[in-house]
Amino acid sequence: MLTWKSLKVIWALALMTVLTSFPQVQSKALTFDSKKLESSSQLWWSHHREILSPRFDDTPQNITALVGDSAFLPCTVAHLGDRSVTWMRQRDLHILTAGVYTYSADERFRVLHPENSDDWTLHIKYATLRDSGIYECQVNSDPKISRKVTLTVKDSQLDDPVPYGMATTDIPPEVAIEGPQERHIQRGSVLAITCVVRHPPHSAPGQVLWFHGTENIDYDSPRGGVSIQTEKSNRKTVSKLMLATVTDNDNGEYSCSPTDLPPAVVAVHVQSGQLQQPVKQGPGLSGAAVTASISSALLVLLMMTLACVRCRVFN
Repeated sequence: MLTWKSLKVIWALALMTVLTSFPQVQSKALTFDSKKLESSSQLWWSHHREILSPRFDDTPQNITALVGDSAFLPCTVAHLGDRSVTWMRQRDLHILTAGVYTYSADERFRVLHPENSDDWTLHIKYATLRDSGIYECQVNSDPKISRKVTLTVKDSQLDDPVPYGMATTDIPPEVAIEGPQERHIQRGSVLAITCVVRHPPHSAPGQVLWFHGTENIDYDSPRGGVSIQTEKSNRKTVSKLMLATVTDNDNGEYSCSPTDLPPAVVAVHVQSGQLQQPVKQGPGLSGAAVTASISSALLVLLMMTLACVRCRVFN
């Protein structure tokens, strides 16, 4: 059996043979520059730390909303890691949200962050003219990064088409449910759906009905825990449906049906446990970049291993 001492002798003889055969590479073969290895290792870590640092995706930075509408200020952060996202109003440097929590006494502000997503959208309900201004989406990285979003809130009355010579009867009514057409919600939580009906001035629908499938939903529905609020203005009607403590029986399609207008529909999926959202295929590391990263890491480890073997052989 070969001992470590005999193994060192064999290694020495092999190296002497190689160096004798190739004298022109003798000096290079025995040279191991630890500084270059350390520099390469630092460069590799610096490069990958830069790639994996939080960064903002390209989202709109100028948002316009009408008075009374909801305003959605987008902010998408890739490679967030264990850092947090904060929304701040630049006018008074007031922190509005931190993570998924609201730090403002104004209940109109909240952050929309679907589970396992990179989106941190600031939602401002019932926007007012005073809400206009610059908002900052910040990440507490080192150094801190931020992205400004400018919100402009317009008075809907100023957009009245009559002064521009357009007949109000030419504007078709529009019925829409705010948010995505499919919702995933946890069992036991509160379901809230908002329906917005835009119509010519003084032409609000007589009523707005809500349906679960083909069954009408009202305050005295057998389900219980139903709340419906409807607000009418000159050119817009907003109806809000809220269901307390949802169960599997609340799965299905919900429709908002104004009088004499086509309904708007949203599909609701009630789930237990944590919601499973689709994995976002964002503009992060591509397959080629990941492969190159692994190759670089293996190369560094191989160089360090060879260095250690060399040290043990010649010591």
